[in-house]
Amino acid sequence: MQLAWLRRPGTLMVITSAPTYVATSELLRVISPLDLTPVRFLGAALVLGLYLLIRRRRLVARRGDLLRAFGVSAIGYAAYGTLLNIGQTTVPAGTTSLLLNTSPVFALILGRLLLGERITPRGIAGTIVAMTGVAMVAVFGGGRLGLGWNALIILFAALILALYLIWQQPLLSRIPAIEMVFWGCLWGGLLTLPPAPLDLHLAAWQGRTWLALAVLVLVSTALAYVFWARALAETSVAEGGSLLFAVPLISITLGWLLLDQAPTPAAVIGGCIAVAGVMLVSRSAAPPPPAADDVPAPRPAPAEVPVPVPVDEAVVDLTITATDRAAITAAVGRAVAQIGARLATVSLWRPGSQDLVRIYTSMPEVYRPGGVSAGLGADWIDQCVVRRESYLTDDPGDPESDAFEHHDTLAALRLGAAINAVVAQDGRFLGCLNLLHSPGSYTAADLRVADAVAADLAEILARLAPQPDRRLNA
Repeated sequence: MQLAWLRRPGTLMVITSAPTYVATSELLRVISPLDLTPVRFLGAALVLGLYLLIRRRRLVARRGDLLRAFGVSAIGYAAYGTLLNIGQTTVPAGTTSLLLNTSPVFALILGRLLLGERITPRGIAGTIVAMTGVAMVAVFGGGRLGLGWNALIILFAALILALYLIWQQPLLSRIPAIEMVFWGCLWGGLLTLPPAPLDLHLAAWQGRTWLALAVLVLVSTALAYVFWARALAETSVAEGGSLLFAVPLISITLGWLLLDQAPTPAAVIGGCIAVAGVMLVSRSAAPPPPAADDVPAPRPAPAEVPVPVPVDEAVVDLTITATDRAAITAAVGRAVAQIGARLATVSLWRPGSQDLVRIYTSMPEVYRPGGVSAGLGADWIDQCVVRRESYLTDDPGDPESDAFEHHDTLAALRLGAAINAVVAQDGRFLGCLNLLHSPGSYTAADLRVADAVAADLAEILARLAPQPDRRLNA
């Protein structure tokens, strides 16, 4: 579909982030910078918490991840949000977004200092160009609003933003984006409460003030941060940071139209130079194309392994209505269309015999309907059945573990990535949506898509689930 890009997390992040600086400028007319930070983030935490409660979304972050998430919240929410608000008391909305757009430059420098990453000549050139543009904005771009030291405060906020992106990235492979943002908003808001004077002057608030607050909390925090986390989970920090390129154009336009913050020529020219430098930096991480002599010869295809047809397993009779069968097929089709799978199955849990019965299969010639998976590993049962946490692997060695059966078949089909999305209802494990693909095919973002589809299967599997007083007949 031609407009499918509008549904991508990165695109949605740009659209929802752009109003941030305009809404912040409007609110800073009646509220202090130190008050705005807890109001913004605690409001967003309330919205996200209600959403998680209504949707009955279980929080999955473990103790070690929560400690790291607390540090991420202190940096990326409390510190960054406060510095942004202080700086924007005099810096126009569009100029603020231009200055924050330099965060990929700081990410490059931090990668060199903290991770020992090599900086290419293109990266060095991009850094020099970006800093030249920033200097023009800071020195000559103030106009009637003035910049002064607040421009440097926003640059420091860009540095904090880069550190936040680097530190948060590993967490997004284990914590869903919406949960990560919930913790960030909650802890970020609580950490900024002590210094806040809480002198809100609500009587002076006008309709546009309340509208700006609603946009900042609902759109530019609750939604934008979730979309950004999802985009970062699917890409690298450099790619996710480069999405900021499109934000200044929208922010400058909105500031001009809504707040009469027309940018000065120096700010526009300096901002364009800074963006050009950042674009050089973002491209510096990409390795140059290999020379013709360096291109390795293609590896020969591995020898085919005979595929058992069908796999050797017990099979039970199934009785599933045409309506339920069609609903299962449609749900699996959605998952395959969004994240892909070379093999897709749905399995029903039988607690009495501690096994799974296959009620749907995309490869019936190998994995038959009614096939019973009885040799389930203890770790898999503890994670999926007991704790009801979905399973993800993109390591070709994992399908050879006791979490899977028929290792020879998996090897023959070249299946090295797997998702077992848990289907549960009212705290009861009902079964799994199982997707298998080529090695390296799945990410944490794909797992979240599979979990959403698995939730749609809960009502069907609840009807098919064996009851205490009868044996499985479905």
